[in-house]
Amino acid sequence: MHAPWCSILLHVDATPASVTRLQVALDIAERHDARITALFAGVSPQGEGSFTYSAAAALDDLEGSRRSEWRHVAISRLRRAAGDDRSRIAWSEIGADELVRGFIAESAYADLLIVGTPASADAEAGGPPSAFVESVVLESGRPVLVLPDAASCAQLGRRILVAWNGSPQAARAVTGALPLLVAAESVHVASWSHLPPSAPCSGLAIDGFLARHGIAAELLLRAPGARIGDELGEMAQRLGADLVVMGCYGHSRARERVLGGVSRSMLQARRMPLLLAH
Repeated sequence: MHAPWCSILLHVDATPASVTRLQVALDIAERHDARITALFAGVSPQGEGSFTYSAAAALDDLEGSRRSEWRHVAISRLRRAAGDDRSRIAWSEIGADELVRGFIAESAYADLLIVGTPASADAEAGGPPSAFVESVVLESGRPVLVLPDAASCAQLGRRILVAWNGSPQAARAVTGALPLLVAAESVHVASWSHLPPSAPCSGLAIDGFLARHGIAAELLLRAPGARIGDELGEMAQRLGADLVVMGCYGHSRARERVLGGVSRSMLQARRMPLLLAH
């Protein structure tokens, strides 16, 4: 029996996409009888880069009042969106300059993390700081559900596409997604390799592994190529998938987080929900 999702950690901010993330989180929580910790943080529209006072801002009562009003409006909107399901949610707040460290520390007490897509160069004010999503995926050790701004609030995970290469990252992603996979209407597993997607000693194939969990999956075998990210996105659209499950690679460079090519291209496309694990 797969381990259930009992605790969900959700990032919310002052952007409209947060309402969508909240509604998706509530839908998942209802299906799995889970509790949500909604952690509110984002970059201030005034451009200060933090909800917490700097030494200069502490002397500016007007600026402090504007920040307080901004936070109040954003959080009130989210609470209204939660409606009658507020009993499932514990609300918390953290400064934007502490979001990456705080969210990752909090993730140790969650089964599933839900965030938005990485901030773009022209992202609206009120969202997360840059590199937040990448850092969470690479450092949390938890499955991370990344929802694009236009994600549907309808039940997520009815048609799932798994990108499989036998790596530890892919295995963690599949294990993390089991609560959704066992309830899915259809599951497809795509593999880009000249070798069959099976264990080297026992010969157990990935579809056989999933079958042991009661999941009937169809294999889609493709030859390796240079456009795997594009092919994966095209395949997901062709199958009508509402979720892609995949492992992701990554490493640090000076002052930035770098994801592997396929995961990076899928995140940048911002087209569909992704469940990632590193």
